[in-house]
Amino acid sequence: MYFFVQSIGLLGLLASLVLGNPECPNTLAFYNPSLRTTCYNATWFILPIPKASVQSLVPYPLITPPFSDKSLFPTGFPPNTHPVVVSTGYQNDIRMGPLQIESLLGASVYVPYTDRLRDGRTPFQYAVQIYIGGVNGKDVQALVPSLVGSLGGSTIFVASFDPNNDAYAPIASNPTIYTARVKQVIIPNPISGPEVKPEAFDLAFFSTRTPLYTEKTFHTLINQPQILNNQLLCQRNTYYFNETFAEPKLRTGNVTVYGPPAGALPTKLARRYVGQGGYSASGQMVGYNQESCESAAARTDPKALQ
Repeated sequence: MYFFVQSIGLLGLLASLVLGNPECPNTLAFYNPSLRTTCYNATWFILPIPKASVQSLVPYPLITPPFSDKSLFPTGFPPNTHPVVVSTGYQNDIRMGPLQIESLLGASVYVPYTDRLRDGRTPFQYAVQIYIGGVNGKDVQALVPSLVGSLGGSTIFVASFDPNNDAYAPIASNPTIYTARVKQVIIPNPISGPEVKPEAFDLAFFSTRTPLYTEKTFHTLINQPQILNNQLLCQRNTYYFNETFAEPKLRTGNVTVYGPPAGALPTKLARRYVGQGGYSASGQMVGYNQESCESAAARTDPKALQ
């Protein structure tokens, strides 16, 4: 990105400003030896999308979120829109019994407050797209995990991430501005290039004292059970942010979502969203086994929503 010799010193300074270590420890594997666990250092953003556009992507009705609840939406929400959540981050120390992966990068785009049970009140999340990638530019290392995950009920695509060894990277100071980019890998060519890697989305953000949302907002949205591809079963991926190294930060930033022909995501989502609300933190994640959607909703841990 930078081409001037003078920028070398600036880059060194910015590198020192990254918040925390991406490799946060997995503290829940010991208590959940047969389940999938990891520590996920990630950033989530909530985007207001026209409700009709969101509904066209989801095969279930949408539940109107509790926009009047000031603990979740302290500044309200744009009329006639529905929230869509984008996230990207660094998964460290991934374990499931004797199976272990040192680290992967992950990203997702999903619709919370989806009415899977059609009861008008029980929220689920519907995944529009899920990505994983190998660290340090080794995108193809994610191929086998993506296939395993897809067989487990969640279609997962291999992606390339920037930065490729961290949850996000600083690009400016005063205030410190961070970025993260995600590209879907269609045709990899790590030896000679070129490669086919359409853009998915990118983030540019900074910490804010006037957030649009609260920490509880994000805990509530990201802990809704996920509807699996067969639409018969669901899965709980429960995040806890109560460790001392969670380092939660509320953010403000811009999110650019890319659609066809050069982008990887649906046209209905493609645009630049300016001044949106986000959240960065390191969360302990427990991925439970597939279960009925009724069971997943009933067994959601209320402690994780706070």
